[in-house]
Amino acid sequence: MRRNMSAAERVVAAVVGLAALLSLGSPVRGDTALSEADQTCLACHSSDALKKDLGEGKTLSLHIPPEGFAKSVHGVVGCAGCHTDVKLGEHPGAGRKIESTRDYSIAMVEVCRGCHSEVFKQQEGSNHANLLRNGNRWAPVCTDCHGSHTVTPKTAYNTCVGCHEGAISGAHQKWLPNAGLHLEVVSCAACHAPGTPRMVDLRFYDAAAKTWVSEPADAPYFEKLARSVDVDGNGIDATELGNLVRQVNSDPAAPPKSLRGRIELRNGIEAHRLSDKTKALKDCAGCHRQGSEPFQKVTLSVLGADGRPVRYDAHQDVLSSPLSVKSLPEFYAVGGTRNRLLDALLVLAVIGGVAVPIGHQTLKWIVRRRMRAESEATPERKTQDRSPPSGGRDDGGN
Repeated sequence: MRRNMSAAERVVAAVVGLAALLSLGSPVRGDTALSEADQTCLACHSSDALKKDLGEGKTLSLHIPPEGFAKSVHGVVGCAGCHTDVKLGEHPGAGRKIESTRDYSIAMVEVCRGCHSEVFKQQEGSNHANLLRNGNRWAPVCTDCHGSHTVTPKTAYNTCVGCHEGAISGAHQKWLPNAGLHLEVVSCAACHAPGTPRMVDLRFYDAAAKTWVSEPADAPYFEKLARSVDVDGNGIDATELGNLVRQVNSDPAAPPKSLRGRIELRNGIEAHRLSDKTKALKDCAGCHRQGSEPFQKVTLSVLGADGRPVRYDAHQDVLSSPLSVKSLPEFYAVGGTRNRLLDALLVLAVIGGVAVPIGHQTLKWIVRRRMRAESEATPERKTQDRSPPSGGRDDGGN
């Protein structure tokens, strides 16, 4: 049975969550230390065997991995921040009546709403929310995508692929050229949340480790480094981008780091505004034309210790400046980034590709014509060419 939180319970949850946010700053970073109250709860709930009997042979697991919860973005909120209905003096007791694990997941959506009201404003108009309102009890809710007690930042692609792997691997290939590359460099929400502002995020990548570059928790460096390179304080330009790349790769013993670009939403909250697939963007010109909307906003980033991107603004012309060619060897969107140097090189390559065979054939024609002319010379001219010079003497001369 679905149980909605009362207004008072939602206020308590919001206050507890807000207090945790204010105490640690924003964004929230996972901590490995658990409060005494949480340790009290986990003394029982860390057990794999702890379950709630739902009747008819059905059970609900009550296991919570302590390490995963401590490192999650909700670790700072603590158990009581979400479970405001649990009274320790009466716990465990009979607890609330739960018809099924699915009922419980749907009911707990109201707990999420207590702190994440802005997300719900976006999500309410999504295809997922519409399916749930229309009676599809298996339409995704918060915990289906984000988990519950081990919530950590993750990319939209990694979230979506959990349910849509078949569609991602198959449906896109039917109409989208080079579908694999598009899925790698364009976030799902960039096309499936139409009308939301997008951007290009250039993130540092470690090709040797095949992973995004992350900064350590005890020594965050990226924002400070970017500020030191941004001498005028108005964002990284093409020249400063080259300096930043050199600074990131200043250790000669470390594997080189490069920048890889992705088209993402400017505001991650709007990723919850997912439309029906029939409304998804399929217009190639939306990205592959000069001056297209995603290329008007550019950021540089690494992953923070908590998995969230640490971003710094860059000038939009870093994508098109000839000075950026060396800094961005792996990023060039045909039609979307009009890099004049690359365009000139492309034109020269086309001209060269046409001129070389034409020149070769022309030279062959000239040489053959000359050889034919020489072979058709008169015998008298050939004899004259072999005669001794005038005034010379033959072998019988004195």
